[in-house]
Formats: sequence, C-alpha cells, structure tokens
Amino acid sequence: MQYKKISLKILLVSCTFASSLVTVSPVYGASFGGIFVADQTLDGIYFTQDFNGDGDANDTGEVSVYFDDTNASGFANPTGNVFTILQSNSGFLYYGDGNTDSVYRLLDSNNNGNALDAGEASVWFSATDNASGLPLLTPNGLGEDNSGAIYIVAADTVGTPNGDFVYRTIDLNNDGDANDMGEASIWLDLKALNPASSAFEIAFIDDVAFISDTAGGSPRVYRAEDINNDNVIDPLTEVKIFIDDTNPFGIGTFYFGFDSDSSSLYGLDLFSDSIFRLTDENDSGSIDLASEALKVWEPSNIPTGFDFGAGAFSVATGPTGELSITSNGSQPNEDNVFRLIDMNGDGDYLDADETIIYSSRELTGFFPVRPRVVEYAKSVPEPTTLLGVLGIGGSLVGSAIHGLSKKVN
Repeated sequence: MQYKKISLKILLVSCTFASSLVTVSPVYGASFGGIFVADQTLDGIYFTQDFNGDGDANDTGEVSVYFDDTNASGFANPTGNVFTILQSNSGFLYYGDGNTDSVYRLLDSNNNGNALDAGEASVWFSATDNASGLPLLTPNGLGEDNSGAIYIVAADTVGTPNGDFVYRTIDLNNDGDANDMGEASIWLDLKALNPASSAFEIAFIDDVAFISDTAGGSPRVYRAEDINNDNVIDPLTEVKIFIDDTNPFGIGTFYFGFDSDSSSLYGLDLFSDSIFRLTDENDSGSIDLASEALKVWEPSNIPTGFDFGAGAFSVATGPTGELSITSNGSQPNEDNVFRLIDMNGDGDYLDADETIIYSSRELTGFFPVRPRVVEYAKSVPEPTTLLGVLGIGGSLVGSAIHGLSKKVN
C-alpha cells in the first residue's frame, strides 16, 4: 500500500455572492438548492451548487468543502470513509463514517457555507460512546421517520454476530446526541430474517421503512412497518420482502444505495448500473405487478465523452422529481455526479438531454475523485459569504491550503 500526497492550493480571497446568483433557471428546477457529495479519496463532504443556472456545478466557485479533517470541532479524520448521508427535516446533516464507525451530526450554525467551525459537528452515535453498549461496525445507511427519529443500518462486515441491525436513535435529553441510556435501541434484527444478512441502505415512505440487503448473494429489499407502535419491528409480523432477485420483471435488486420520494423507491442496481423505480400501486406490501417495477435510467443515456466507471453506489431523490447518482473509475471522465431531470414529464430519465454531467473530474480537474454518496440539500443558508470554496481556473474563491495524504491501493 502506497501513500500519495495530494495538495490543493487555494488562494485567500473573500467573496460575496449576489442573491441573483442562487436563482436557478426554471428548466433545471427553481427549488434546487445544491447537492452534498462525500468523496472517499478527498476524504471530505463537499457542497455543490449551481450558481450560474446552467444545471451543473462544474464552474468556478461551485464546489466547497463542507466538512473534513480541517474542522475546528476537534475531530481527527472524521470523513475518511463516508458511506451514507442524510439531511434531516430539522436541517441537521447526519453521516456515517466507516473508518471511525460513528455517525456524526453537522450544522452550519453561522451560515458561512460549511460545518468546519467549532461546535458545528458532534458525534451523534458510536459504539464507544453509547450507554446502551450497542455495536456499530459499519454505518451503511441512514433514514428518518415522521417523528424525527434517525435510523442507522449497522452492518456486520467482519464476520461476527455483532452487526446487521437497524437502530432507532433519538435525542431525548436535547444534548445533541443519541448516546445516552434509552436513546438508541435495536429496531430490527436483520439476522433474524436471514443469518447471511448484509444490509446497506434504508429509506422511508411516511413511516414505512425499506431496507436493502444483499443477503449472501440473494439481494432483496425488505418492507418494515411498526404496526403496533412499540418501536420494535417483529420479524414475523411486521416485515415483508418487498422485492428480491427472483422477481419476474427483470428488475435488478443489488442496491448499495437507494432513495425514496412520497410514493416510490429508486434503486441503483450494482450489476446493471441501471435505476429502477418501485411503486406499490395496489398496497400489497410487495412488488407484484409489472407496472410497479420500471427501469427509468441506464448508462447508455450518459452524454458522449463520459462514462460510468466501475463503481455505482448512490442515488438520491431531489426536488420536482429529479435524481442524482454517483460513479467512479480509473479515468477522470468516469468520476462523476450525474443529475437526472425528467424534461418531458414522461416519468423516466431515458430521453435526450435528461442526463446532466453535474460534476466531473474531467471538467473540473480536481473533483470528484471517488464520489461515494450524494444527498440533496433540503435547507441551505443564504450564501452571502462562502469560505473554503474551491474554484476552477480564473479566480480561486475561498481560503485554505488543503493538503491530503491518501492511501492508494
């Protein structure tokens, strides 16, 4: 294993953005506020915004460091391996890190465009801090129900019986974490459903949870609903297989990541690199009609000159029905965040010009390198002065000299 030094030198510049710069052209969605991107090579969470309304974040000053190891809250290497991000309805940004095996909570309390300042980051939940003694080997997924409780998919990746749970976490004493006694509990034991469980993602539609599980080579999605409201899922009476790899509709179900809107799941299948929309139209609790399982995007829709690479991990739902997905590979034109917009309103993203190269290392020269997960911003502070913004050519905006030591396999 070698170590590679990457240095991004950023000039010290102060910049104030006019309010007109955050107005996005209606063709790209007037409610679009930006996308958080976790990069596993740059070891940080970045905030991307389309300031000039052209639909992408490839222009000068449209990418900023939101949180990384330069934070003033005292966390060392807190973003070395980010697997999952969730912005809650309250505005806090939660993320799960696989190196520290912790879930962190971020808030840009001073509205300067990042969560790097002192007190803006805290450990929401970890194996070493929680009073209930719950293990957390790999936080693979995060979700939120209508009450504001945060759910964590704790995967077992080391072959011990200490993982593959879904935890329900809530801050009862308002101290900013869920580590105190009674604030975290096992909501669902996935190994009770399948001893070979290997869980990745969770998403909610109202108070119904959907959990992605590769399940020992037999990928599936579970549907879980707390029918008796006891904050525990009974694996016999409150869980159904929503869809699995035996489905007759040709739908891929190997999902490292998926997301939901008010009625459907959108899963990015690892094997086909295609996105499928799953909608339980007849309220049966499973996908049992051909009309309920549809392919809505495939890699052939990527504009010429760009590619999907070897890794496709994350899909996020955004405003007005749009989606965002990540890809990464060995070449700059494979390291991309794609933005998918249904321009003609036909319910899919398969038509010309509906796949936008939202952010690409081929175009920026530095970002993204290995984008793992994306999350649309539900609430964004007024960007009057953004610090730490990375520019592309011309004037570089922001402040910092950012040196990163990276492990290269």
